[in-house]
Amino acid sequence: MRFYYMRSSQEQGQSQVVRLQEDFRMKIKSLFSVFVLFLSFVFAFASCDSKKEQPKPATQVSKEVPKTVDTVPPDALAKVGNKYVRVADYEKQMMKLSPKLAESEHGRKYVINQYVENLLIESEAESRGLTKDPAIVAKIEDYTRSLYRNSLLQSLKEGQKQISDEEAKQYFKDHEEEFIQPDRVRLSLIELGPDNEKEINAIYKDLKAGKDFGQLAMAHSKHVSGKRGGDIGFVTQKQYKALTDVAFTMKPGEISKPFKSPTGWTIIKVTELVKKQEIPIEEGIKRARARLEATETSKSFDALMKSLREKNQVVLYEDKIKQLQKAAPAPETPAKKAP
Repeated sequence: MRFYYMRSSQEQGQSQVVRLQEDFRMKIKSLFSVFVLFLSFVFAFASCDSKKEQPKPATQVSKEVPKTVDTVPPDALAKVGNKYVRVADYEKQMMKLSPKLAESEHGRKYVINQYVENLLIESEAESRGLTKDPAIVAKIEDYTRSLYRNSLLQSLKEGQKQISDEEAKQYFKDHEEEFIQPDRVRLSLIELGPDNEKEINAIYKDLKAGKDFGQLAMAHSKHVSGKRGGDIGFVTQKQYKALTDVAFTMKPGEISKPFKSPTGWTIIKVTELVKKQEIPIEEGIKRARARLEATETSKSFDALMKSLREKNQVVLYEDKIKQLQKAAPAPETPAKKAP
């Protein structure tokens, strides 16, 4: 009896557990069904919303940049890059060359092409950095100053008193010797030291044997002219008296015997003789007038410089000038660019 009671109690407990498990499964199924229903509702709503008409993007209007129209000037004769050669440029170039070039088509084209070449040279020089080269800039500055100076002298000349024919004629008569080219000889020489009498005699012997004067001069002469075969150019009787006293007793082609000059043992050869050249009186007056005008212009220039120095209060610091080096410093060698 007791055993039966215990068994019944166990069976009742197991039955209760089974019922609890069944209830739990039913609740899980219900929750799952609700979750599935919720997801279906969400997807359905999203699908409907996506079917709504989407607004179309606004059409972008392309903005085209208007092209610049290259308007050729009506007086343009040529084009170089973005520069035009115009009639005024052509006329200026024509005056620099020759107005006669305008008489033919070939001449006119030549003038234009010359101007075109100038523009091309300027452009290429700038692209290569030549316009900033210190040496070139210095030369341009020197040329500019020289141009200013010459223009100033010309201005002073135009403003001074004119030299009359009588003044020029009288000056020519008073200084005629200065306007006449005197007798001249062209000389070549071989010069050795004062202690080389034996050597100079040996050279003279070679000359008498027919050897070339120029070659012997280049081989043996101690004079600077030896490098050019002994030629020292034309000299007058008042120049190099030690040489010309001998030279003017000789004929072209003759070679002197060795003689001792103040600088050493010497042999000379007369290669050419030019006699005194007289000039017509008209040419003499013309040259005399030019010299007198130049003298007056020089005086006017000196007076102008004196006035400008006073006006600009020019001061020379003599003590500092005396401290300068006697020899000019050697020019700096530009640094070589690395390859």
